[in-house]
Amino acid sequence: MQSTKSNFLILVLFFSAFISLLHADDVAFSYVPKKVYEKQIFPISFLVTSSTKDAPIHFDFLGEETPVLKKPEIIQNETKTFYTFYFKTTDKLFIIPRITVTLNGNTKTLDGVKIPVKKLPKAKNFSGVIASGLKVKNHQVSIFDGKTNLIAISLEAHDANLEDIYIPSALKDGVENAKRIGSKMEIDYYIVLPTKQKKLTFTYFDTIKETFVEKTIDIKIHDGTVAAQTDLNPKDDSFEALKKYTLTILSTLFLLLFLWKRDFFYLVLAVVSAAILLTFYTALATICIKEGSPLYIIPTSTSTTIIHIDKKFTTTKLAERDEFVKIKYSNGTTGWIKNEDLCKN
Repeated sequence: MQSTKSNFLILVLFFSAFISLLHADDVAFSYVPKKVYEKQIFPISFLVTSSTKDAPIHFDFLGEETPVLKKPEIIQNETKTFYTFYFKTTDKLFIIPRITVTLNGNTKTLDGVKIPVKKLPKAKNFSGVIASGLKVKNHQVSIFDGKTNLIAISLEAHDANLEDIYIPSALKDGVENAKRIGSKMEIDYYIVLPTKQKKLTFTYFDTIKETFVEKTIDIKIHDGTVAAQTDLNPKDDSFEALKKYTLTILSTLFLLLFLWKRDFFYLVLAVVSAAILLTFYTALATICIKEGSPLYIIPTSTSTTIIHIDKKFTTTKLAERDEFVKIKYSNGTTGWIKNEDLCKN
């Protein structure tokens, strides 16, 4: 009798522990979209009910579809933890055959997902961006050359494929500083447009509103510029020339006043003006550019290439930033060259 009770107690403890284990490490889908669009960034969420906080967990997605970020976005609420991964559609049907989740040394396999991928209807000025709540944080317009302007636009959106942005009217464009944290994404978008174009209008598809949303940016050159971008953008050097002419006139005027008045105060002013003028000319060193060198819009290695230098030539160094120097090419185009593309001799 005592043996029967002991066996019964062992069975009760075993099943209690088994049920407790299942409850402690239960994993299930929390959110899977019913449909997505081509090139859309979208979330898939998992709910983990665990009695062990901060326990190591690993998700393994079988198949070709993998998250755009390896680490999930995590939201914890007592014993419930939500893990959200973001994916991007690459085909007509989004498929993950199977997902395995390893937690507390236990592995659970979830059935895969199949999500139909829809094609967006055609829309005027569509930029290729699918997102929610896209914002133009700021923008800067500067002179690129005699016929075009360079517009630097800072964009922010959620569940967004901002890396795919493309505006058909762009003569040149490129994406820099792409940063994705969870659902939020930020980029700097650079676009070259004709000077006669006074507005930039584009649309994106808002996944919350389920409609195309239009954005318009005025193309106006202001005296003030965004501090972080002031020396990034090619610009007109006419103001530099004006300063040089002014200093030359002042130096000559103070020298003449010294000769006339015999007052050393004017001589000091003449020497100071001449010294400042000298710094402008000595700072502009002559450099040699190799044939075939790429000319970049901005001084970063991932920047869009404007053109390739068709032949070896010498020019004036207008500015310097990290491993890049700013130059004006023979056709009037201004841009940035890598130091490695300068002639050694």
